[in-house]
Amino acid sequence: MSQIVLGADGAVHLEPAPPPPAPGPDEVLLAPVRIGICGSDVHVLRKVHPFIAPPVVTGHECAARVLAAGAAVTSCAPGDLVVVNPLYSCGTCPACRRGATNLCSHAKVMGFALPGLARDRVVVEGRFCHRVPPGIPPRLAALTEPLAVGRHAVGRAPVNLGRVLIVGGGPVGLAVLLAARHAEHVTLVEPVRSKRDLAAALGATRVITPDETPPEVDTAFDCVAAAPTLATAAAATVPGGTIVVVGVPRSATELALPRLQRWEIDVRGTGLYTGADIDAVLADPPAGAERLVTADLPADRAADAFAATADPDQIKVLIGWPDPAA
Repeated sequence: MSQIVLGADGAVHLEPAPPPPAPGPDEVLLAPVRIGICGSDVHVLRKVHPFIAPPVVTGHECAARVLAAGAAVTSCAPGDLVVVNPLYSCGTCPACRRGATNLCSHAKVMGFALPGLARDRVVVEGRFCHRVPPGIPPRLAALTEPLAVGRHAVGRAPVNLGRVLIVGGGPVGLAVLLAARHAEHVTLVEPVRSKRDLAAALGATRVITPDETPPEVDTAFDCVAAAPTLATAAAATVPGGTIVVVGVPRSATELALPRLQRWEIDVRGTGLYTGADIDAVLADPPAGAERLVTADLPADRAADAFAATADPDQIKVLIGWPDPAA
């Protein structure tokens, strides 16, 4: 058994892992097939994450094959391909009881506060496993988590999105784009040419660089959450509009409060997703989503996979293991 560890020395290690225990009545034994690398994983490796420091077993974007399931598990069965919801919620607090598991006051995320899923074999509770419908390959299934982030973010905005601005064309910004293509008009701001080209191919009405002035919009999604991007979103949003902060800020960040207050511009946060978002993405994966995958490397090249994320032309880098069902 082996696992991928983000080390305190700033390097990626493939280390021996203890064999997993036999699954309990409510648990499943999984063989991860694909793991996606998230920007937050890279922040942990570089020691700039605001909450988590290495060493940590990485991996929270996971498609896995079920090898065994406890007698009480109903979400999946041996042989199924599943997506793991890495948000370990308690299931009993007021937020969990109303379905807002992403707001669980006891929640921890696998790969951060809890050991991650980048292991040959791993045991998790069955309630966090979502069966992947037939016809969806592991490469696409592994995108479910970031796609659920985008879907949940769009759900935080008014139903009528109107004219939309998306600031940032990385995996999260493109996931928001895929969830917001029904809007009247979508402008995406991104400095990297290849990502602008992909955004246009995926349905953005207009793509611009950060040096260009965006049009007026009704809804803005800031997928970076830095002071300049928040300023861009605030300046573009019309009176009565809405800004949704999707990116993870590294620290307290200044907002254009005089403009927001005078013109009744709402600012809303969005945090992760719920199981319902994951199920919705799996039931109807957005067309073109597989184009977000720009590299797919085996687990023994995990260090190369993390190194590849430094290339601005990369979007989603995957790490893979052989599928036991292949």
